[in-house]
Amino acid sequence: KWLEAPMSLYFTDHDNAITKDISNFDIDDEIYYDMDLLPEAKILAAAYTPNTPQLKGGNKEAQARAAEAVAKKKAVNIYDIQPQVWTYEKEKYRAFTCIPGHYHRNFSHNGIRTMILRGIAWAGKRENIDELCKPTELGAALRYVEGGCPSPQELPKALEVHPEFNLSLVASEPLINKPMNIDWDEKGRLWVVETPEYPNGLRQSNVDAWKDSGANQPGHYDRKPLDCVSILSDTNGDGVMDKKTVFADEIELATSSVFYKNGVIVCAAPDIWFFEDTNGDDKADKRTKIYTNLGNRDTHAVINNMRWGLDGWIYATHGYSSSDNVLSLGDKDKETIGQGDKEKTKVSPSDRPPVSLSPPASIGSGVVRFKPDGSKIEQYASRGGNTWGLDITSDGQVFYTQPTSGNHFIHVVLPEYVLAKGKLPGVMGTNGMLPKEPTYPAMHWEQQAYVQIDQVGSYTAAAGCAIYEGGAWPAKWNYSYFTTEPTLNIVSHFMVEPDGVTYKAHREPGREQTEFIRSQNLWFRPIENRVGPDGALYIVDFCNQAVIHNDTRGPTHGPANAAVRPDRDHYYGRIWKVQHKEAKSPAATAYRNKQESKGTQGSQALRAYEAAKQAANADKLLQDFAAAQDDWTRSALIAAAADKPAEVIAAALSSSSPESLSNFVSALLPAALPANAEKLITACANADAKADPVKNAILHGIAVSMNEAPAMSPALTEALKKLLAGSSAEVAASVLPLIGKWDRNGPLGQMVKQRISSIVAQ
Repeated sequence: KWLEAPMSLYFTDHDNAITKDISNFDIDDEIYYDMDLLPEAKILAAAYTPNTPQLKGGNKEAQARAAEAVAKKKAVNIYDIQPQVWTYEKEKYRAFTCIPGHYHRNFSHNGIRTMILRGIAWAGKRENIDELCKPTELGAALRYVEGGCPSPQELPKALEVHPEFNLSLVASEPLINKPMNIDWDEKGRLWVVETPEYPNGLRQSNVDAWKDSGANQPGHYDRKPLDCVSILSDTNGDGVMDKKTVFADEIELATSSVFYKNGVIVCAAPDIWFFEDTNGDDKADKRTKIYTNLGNRDTHAVINNMRWGLDGWIYATHGYSSSDNVLSLGDKDKETIGQGDKEKTKVSPSDRPPVSLSPPASIGSGVVRFKPDGSKIEQYASRGGNTWGLDITSDGQVFYTQPTSGNHFIHVVLPEYVLAKGKLPGVMGTNGMLPKEPTYPAMHWEQQAYVQIDQVGSYTAAAGCAIYEGGAWPAKWNYSYFTTEPTLNIVSHFMVEPDGVTYKAHREPGREQTEFIRSQNLWFRPIENRVGPDGALYIVDFCNQAVIHNDTRGPTHGPANAAVRPDRDHYYGRIWKVQHKEAKSPAATAYRNKQESKGTQGSQALRAYEAAKQAANADKLLQDFAAAQDDWTRSALIAAAADKPAEVIAAALSSSSPESLSNFVSALLPAALPANAEKLITACANADAKADPVKNAILHGIAVSMNEAPAMSPALTEALKKLLAGSSAEVAASVLPLIGKWDRNGPLGQMVKQRISSIVAQ
């Protein structure tokens, strides 16, 4: 069968001499499918076809959209991949087959023309497979072929950039490949985490290698990984990096790095490593694993985007590849590898598993933090979904980007370690500021392989979180939020303003229905943005056709839970600089040494928690709770009281405004039980009648929490009698369940019957 239609030709063997250097490209031609090929045929290029096989599970709505597009628009879909170019050898014979070429004009397309000429030379067993090609048809002419990836010089022509800004190239292939994360050292040098191994790494695919480009070298898994951390320099001062020093190589699926001492800490799930340069030659010669067992079942849902906090911890975002057994490795248990002349030798014993210095941590979606010495890792903020962007401001605010929750810009108001101590019911530690925010891309995607699948019309994969504090742009840009949305080929901008203890965000007035940058070319895939030391915004461009990782429509998924598809590139990659046309030189900052700071970290509610803990004044804490204007502050004060709950609850009974403290007492009470049950019941019995709202909260909470009766001491019995007989009907009703549980057949039984009769009559 065949279909005359727009097609994408995907090269599935980039090492083959016939297809070497040729970029995937789009072309109008004839797509063949439902063919029977011998297994000995070597597939060089493939295409999506119109086939729509029956699928189980998946996103039914997305499947229906795909099927409709195929039926009505002569489109192809993501469910079927079939060969279009192949070779075949038997004994002394060779055959080369190239289906594209249906239209005569396509023989002038450099990709098809060169491939056919090479195929003829190969089939004829010529020693020089390029002998029929002109030199001008090779190399860069194939890398940047018509309908394929635009060159770094050509791509900006496809971009609409905010009119106040200029965009320029900082780095590109072949100097770098698949950049994912960037940072600058104290010398102003640009460090790049390069991840050509994404998404599969060295995991062996469960389908024919030619169908899945998830691996850098499909079919070859017994090899050293290719990810690295590199240092880039501009030796001629033209603003474009032209020199690279590889600081650390042979890393598998690296996602982020931060500077530490004489090297960098790198996260590459399931591990976090410290790579050191012990002799000052800008090459890591010592590698130490400081954490392990992080989740990596889905490689786009792992730890990423590390940043130094002002409190001396390293913060990072994390996706849904969770783990309940993350180990913090201490000095005695770290696995250290010395690296000399590329020869790795294990320095510490490896015949025993690592032993945690602290209980294993549970790590999942949201923000995590860890100490750089390998002593502790913990969840800092939780919110279901994937998370790919983080920034910590100069005043210690933690913001992150999480698109799959439907609310892509998040402020951490209260961290998990505070919420674990106490909070009001239903309070989350985070505030999502842009729920279901619409997007305004410049592109329209005809091919089903590249349409938006989830959160359609909003943010599916917002990645990167940059709060502008660069000091170079006009004042209106201060505290602006920037994020990238690679599935829509856009960079978005929002203005951020205080809103009580948190913030709110909105688009720039007059630009409510456009984007900061938007592309008309598919290959622009911004996956990260960050403010540099010169005050400019830097954009990491993954430069790829495919940017979707998993696919909820139902196609086959590979070993990294990435959808099996032939269009994942592992070569291209760019870094762009966006600078305001009226930018000034920012004041010098101690950028490299920021991690040495141990200043205050976190939001205004978090600071209320710290202040209340340090003050150790129960009356002041209760006054602050009564005056609080939001549930985050109230929760922070509850958590601050958790270290001395009985004392604070007792103080609430003598407060001048107890009617406002019932929720406070109910939330704090679990921290006081069961040890302080008798003490609190006695305090209730001796408290004034105006404290009845607090008494009710205490008595009800004890009844719900404690099924097991404490020892019925004389003091406790007397207190219960007093509450039963001498209190209001409401307080008496609150104490009845306690007596019913603890003294059903005891001396209080007769009093209970009398009081019930009295309450019923009343």
